[in-house]
Amino acid sequence: HHQQLVLPAFGAMVFYETLLMVHGKFPANETRLLLREASRLVVERDGALFRILDLGWRHTAQPVRKKGVGHVFYGRWYSMTWGGPPTVPQELKDTFLHNTGVLRHITLKIPTPNKMYNHRSTYYPILSPSQRITPPMTHHVPMYDVREK
Repeated sequence: HHQQLVLPAFGAMVFYETLLMVHGKFPANETRLLLREASRLVVERDGALFRILDLGWRHTAQPVRKKGVGHVFYGRWYSMTWGGPPTVPQELKDTFLHNTGVLRHITLKIPTPNKMYNHRSTYYPILSPSQRITPPMTHHVPMYDVREK
């Protein structure tokens, strides 16, 4: 006999990070609407939205092809950190798939809090002048003695 697994009525909260890329021709107000829609989807299913980060405009390594949009090399990235029941990622995926502005999206489960996205400044601490291993960056000085006379 197999024992039946009984899940709690409210479901377990799992932590996720969703990254999405919106193409440059997509209007800003529609992008806001899209993020609001994604947030609503999470919160309505007893989830919690922790943060939305605007990661800025980035170039892609290869052209991203999307019907009705064309070939895109450039887009604006957003990161959403949230928690919710395990059914929500699929619903978010469906929302993003049927949106013409979203070129790329991925939802990853966050196994432990230290696996969350950290802003780059945490990787490269600013060193004081006494700790620096290289001289401060200076402007190029033309070398007149090398030029033809």
